[in-house]
Amino acid sequence: MSSPPPPAMRMTPQTLMQMHMGMGVSRVLTASLRHAVFSHLAAGRETAALVAAAAGTDPRATRMLLDALVTLGFLGKAGEQYRLTPESRAYLVRESADYVGALMETDDLWNAWAALPDVVRTGRPAVMVERQAPAEAFFPTLIKSLHVLNREPAHRLAAALGAGGAARGLRVLDIGAGSAVWSIAIAEADREARVTAQDYPGVLKETARFVAQHGLAARYDYLAGDLKEVDFGADRFDLAILGNIVHSEGEASSRRLFERLHTALAAGGRLAILDFFPNDERSGPPPAVLFALNMLVNTEHGDTFTVAEYRAWLTAAGFASVETVDIGEAGVMPAPAVVATK
Repeated sequence: MSSPPPPAMRMTPQTLMQMHMGMGVSRVLTASLRHAVFSHLAAGRETAALVAAAAGTDPRATRMLLDALVTLGFLGKAGEQYRLTPESRAYLVRESADYVGALMETDDLWNAWAALPDVVRTGRPAVMVERQAPAEAFFPTLIKSLHVLNREPAHRLAAALGAGGAARGLRVLDIGAGSAVWSIAIAEADREARVTAQDYPGVLKETARFVAQHGLAARYDYLAGDLKEVDFGADRFDLAILGNIVHSEGEASSRRLFERLHTALAAGGRLAILDFFPNDERSGPPPAVLFALNMLVNTEHGDTFTVAEYRAWLTAAGFASVETVDIGEAGVMPAPAVVATK
C-alpha cells in the first residue's frame, strides 16, 4: 500500500518567489561556514565587529550575514551581541566532534544542481561521483557529515539485527563503506564481529581513520577497489551492508551487485540496505523524490527506488525473504531499512 501524497502547497506569486529564493538559505550557510563564523562566536567573539576582525571579512557585510543567521534560527541576538544556539554549537562549529558542515563549506553540490536545466535536456549528469577519481575527491568530505547524521540510526540497525545478542561473531561486509558508520555500530554491539570494508583506495584511508577513532582497527580488514569489480568471494559473510550505495549505482548495476552479494553470503546470511525510498507513485516523501534529482545531476545511472522494486530485484537475485525493519529516521532519509535473507 503506497503512502498518500504530501499536501499541496497553495501556489501564489509570493510563494513561488519564496521558493525560488530558497537558494539564499544555502548560500548564507555556506558563507558562514567558509568564514568560520560559528567557530569565531564559539571563541567568544560575539559582535559583528569582532567576528569580522577575526575572519578578515567586511564588518557591514558580516553584520548582515549574522542577522540572517538569527532570522533563520542559527543564532540568537541581544543588542549587538550574537550567541550560538545549542544545535549550532554542536553541529556547525568546526572544532566540534559532531561538525556536519564540511560538505556545506564547498560548492560541489551547488555547482552540480546549477546544471539541472542542461541535465534534464540531455539526460547526462554534471559530474559522475560514482567513478574513482571524483569519488576519491568528493566522498572523504561528504562522509564526515554522514558519519554524524547516521550514527544513531546505525546503532538502531545493529539492535534490530540482533548484533551482540542473537547474532554473535558476525562476519560483516561493508560495501562502499565510507566512514564505516553502519558496520562500526555492528562491531561495537558484537565484540566478536569481524568486518571487511570495501571502497576506493582514496576513501579507505578515511575509513581506517574513523575505525581507529572507535578503537576497532584490530577487527577490520580492507578490500580496495571498485564495487563492480572486486571479488567478494563465496559463502564468506553473515551480513552485508549497502549504506547509501544503490541510489548512486542505478538499477542494472545494483541488480548485478545483489546477485554477487547473494553468492558472498553464507546460508541464512542477510543483506541490509539503507537508502531513500519513495512511495510507489513517486509522489513522496519529498526527500526521497528530490534525492533522485540529486542522483540525476551527480551520477550516470543513479536514482531512488521503491521498496516494491527492491523486493522484486532481491527475490530475482535469489534471496529467500525480504522484509523492512523500522530503525527510526536514518539521518536525512526516511526509514525503514530493507533486509534480505539468503
